[in-house]
This record gives sequence, structure tokens and C-alpha cells, in this order.
Amino acid sequence: MNALIHLAGEVAHELNNIFTAVTGNLSLLSEQARLEGVPAGMIEEISRTAQRGIALSQKLQAFAGRQPLKRKPVDIGRVLLESVRELGETLPRTVQLSLTRAAPGCISFVDEDKLRGTLQELAANAVAAMQGRGTLRLDVTQQPVAADNDLQLRPGVYACIRVVDSGPGMAPDVAARALDPLFSTRTSHISAGWGLSNCAGFLRQSGGCMHLRTTIGAGTVVELYFPMNTLATGKSYLSGGASAPLRQSEVS
Repeated sequence: MNALIHLAGEVAHELNNIFTAVTGNLSLLSEQARLEGVPAGMIEEISRTAQRGIALSQKLQAFAGRQPLKRKPVDIGRVLLESVRELGETLPRTVQLSLTRAAPGCISFVDEDKLRGTLQELAANAVAAMQGRGTLRLDVTQQPVAADNDLQLRPGVYACIRVVDSGPGMAPDVAARALDPLFSTRTSHISAGWGLSNCAGFLRQSGGCMHLRTTIGAGTVVELYFPMNTLATGKSYLSGGASAPLRQSEVS
């Protein structure tokens, strides 16, 4: 799996270079066609296809943990509180949304926009799993992680966000592939198969991991582990150890 991640990153880099060159030359060709009165419909179609290629390369970069990030010290509890308020305005009224706990002092050096996007993606998946009706709970705590942890994280203190839904849970075969790219049970969705894999890539790139726990008939818990940092310096509370894994999941 580590080799697959490395391959995805290299392919994404090359695809991005190729399609960027294509779109740049198409832009020049389109301007020349306009000046000469040539219909630009075919050029526009090629350009749209090239843009799809660029979008694919960006998804692969996110999965491989190579997407551009704007990191800064972020209060995870504040972002979670604000995200819950925003979700309360967009989620169906039939979904009961709550923030059960937001521990203070959970500071991590992360990309705040990507964190908000991850929470939105997880909420959308939870609502889909619950078929638009149920309960969705979020919280964040400080979580110490020992050197011999099952998450394969570096030992230290992490901010752990939990997203808990009351859906039907996932079957073992679904849970085992939930974070794989291009795997989805929502086949009609335009970006199906990339949401969770890209979220997991963001967690790995941030020095943490995404952990799934699911029980048939009792819902799913998604845990997001972000390494904690001091607010002033961005210094990590982590000590030496193993790097973050591709994914972790538990099924019961």
C-alpha cells in the first residue's frame, strides 16, 4: 500500500505537468482561432477534457498526501464548533446534530480549510448512510498515544475528533475498502470514491490518521487524529516513532 501511495503521487505529478501544458497551449490556440474567425467549439471541448485530467491529478495528489497545504496553528475545538454551526444550517432538519464535547487547548499545525472540508465530507457521508434521518455527534479530546499503539502513529499527544452517526453501520467488506480511492457505495455521485480517500490522505500528510469503527446496526465512528502543537511555535508534542499508516479500521 505504501508503494501504491508513492506511485499515485508520482503519476499525479506527471499528469498535472502534462495537462497544464495542454491547457496552456489550448489557451493560445483558442485566442488565435478567435482572431481568425475559426469556430472554437472543438478547442473548448478539448480544454474541458484537460481540466478533468487536472482535477484527477489533484485527487491523486490528495490521496498520496502531496496536495499543497497552508498550515498554521489551529484551535481544533474552535473549528469544530464553527463547523457544527455551519452544518446546522445545511443538513436536513431530520438529522439531529450535536457537539458533545470540545476540549480546550487542542492546537494542531494544520490547513484549516482542508480540516473544514474533511468535516463537511464526513457529515455528508453520515447523512447519506442514515438516509437523511438520525443523529450526528461530534467531539474533540486530547488523546495520548503510546509507543506501541495499534494506530501505528508516532507516540505523543493528539487532538482526536470523533464523528459519530446512528446509521446502519458498514458490512466488513465495505469497511475494509472504505478509504480506498475509487471505492464507493454511492455510484451515482459525481465524485464518488474520492471523498474519504482524500480525507485520509490529508490526515496522513498532517501527521495523523483516520480510524474507522463500525458495527452493523449501531452506526459508525470516524476518528481523526491530528498531532498537537504549541500555539506559539508549532512545536509538536510527538516523540520519535513510526509514520502514519494508510488507514485503520475496526469492524464488529
